[in-house]
Amino acid sequence: MSKKIPIARSWRQTFYGYLALARISNSPTVVSNTLAGAALVGALWPDGKMGLVAIAMVLFYTAGMYLNDLLDYALDCRERPERPLPSGIVSRPAATILVIALFAAGSTLLSYVGLLPFLSGLVLIALIICYDRWHKTNPLSPLLMALCRLMVYITAFLAFSGQSLLALLIPGGLLVLYVIGLTYIAKTENKPSMTNVSIVATLFLPTVYFTVRQLEQLHWPTLLLVLFFTIWVAYSISFAFRSPKRQIGRTVGQLIAGISLLDGLVLATAGSLLGASLALLAFGLTLFLQRYVRGT
Repeated sequence: MSKKIPIARSWRQTFYGYLALARISNSPTVVSNTLAGAALVGALWPDGKMGLVAIAMVLFYTAGMYLNDLLDYALDCRERPERPLPSGIVSRPAATILVIALFAAGSTLLSYVGLLPFLSGLVLIALIICYDRWHKTNPLSPLLMALCRLMVYITAFLAFSGQSLLALLIPGGLLVLYVIGLTYIAKTENKPSMTNVSIVATLFLPTVYFTVRQLEQLHWPTLLLVLFFTIWVAYSISFAFRSPKRQIGRTVGQLIAGISLLDGLVLATAGSLLGASLALLAFGLTLFLQRYVRGT
């Protein structure tokens, strides 16, 4: 009896280590990205094809998170020895195999969907690798991260249409600016200086755009969603400016969850009430999972 308890604890610790490496709590936001990208081309009802794309995108995201820790191993050994790789909870060979397997599995799924989404997926993999390899010293790393999220929109869009990507221009641009803002805030976590106000302002651009658009249509449910998004962003950012100790990790985690709210606005504007509801569910699920697995 006494021998089984340590084994069970070890198994739970290892399992949690894999989930922590994957930042599994943020995965619902990738699903809502997929729904939003598909809605922009008129695919308003989730189906099997959309499900395959969503799974592929989550696999890519998970692979990117594992690769991030693999490439940051030396730094984490010095600054975050409690992370799963430096602490030995997860071995580096096992993490490397998982990265390759996840990228391969996601690409295989996209190949079944079509050539264009498959090629788009390869571009996304390249961006993920570039971000993970150079994000520490690269001042453009927030842009790389934002382009990774944009490629989820594009991949989902191309899964349903090979037409012009102009429909993605404004929603995709808003997503890019939002992710740049939250990634910039994340990069200030270990810096004493205050967060740049002009960068933070980009997080509120969706409020301006969707308010103007919805006032023309007087679609009150979407306007309420705009209000909720705005309040959530403002509430989240407030933790980055509080004295005497800023809570950057909390700000970034909540803003990551807010990506699903932005997706919900895109979906609602596109006419997908079911998609908007699922995006709100993804928002809530992300916050719930972040209670157990940190999103940053």
